[in-house]
Amino acid sequence: MATAIDLFHSKGYRETSLGDIAEVIGFTKPAIYYYFKGKEDILFEIVDSNVDAALSRIRAISGRGGSPAERLYDLLVANTVAVLGNLKPNTIFYSSRGMLSPEREHDIRQREREYTRVVRDLYAEGVAAGELLDVDPAVATSTLLGASIWSYTWFDPEGRLPRDRVAEEIARLLMSGFRR
Repeated sequence: MATAIDLFHSKGYRETSLGDIAEVIGFTKPAIYYYFKGKEDILFEIVDSNVDAALSRIRAISGRGGSPAERLYDLLVANTVAVLGNLKPNTIFYSSRGMLSPEREHDIRQREREYTRVVRDLYAEGVAAGELLDVDPAVATSTLLGASIWSYTWFDPEGRLPRDRVAEEIARLLMSGFRR
């Protein structure tokens, strides 16, 4: 998987063949077919594990104690840390997941809707508690998650600020625009 992630990230999913992966790891192409039916199975494994990890993280944070605004802040930090801490798999996730079969894409989209619903419900809870601006929760959620996720496109791991600090800054900026 690590080799596939490296190759999908550097060459692109479409440009990477199972032969390329086999060559780098020193396997034969038929040996890879023992573990995976094809290249899409590898992509699905990457995308699927990203979605599972995100759902677990979101559910854990949204369900714990604290005010809705505090949990939303913690959720944004954790989400951004996860995205930035796994740049290659997340880049593949966001750039190549549309290449999955319709059935697999449907499965991923269903679980992404659950992820978004949990965050949207948390935002609505914050509005009801008088902590967050009374804007449409779907718009707020898309804005908050979009800004958090999009950081994978510009974050530099060798940059001036470490990943955790960048995640905290993003969450602080976003929450300052949504707090009452």
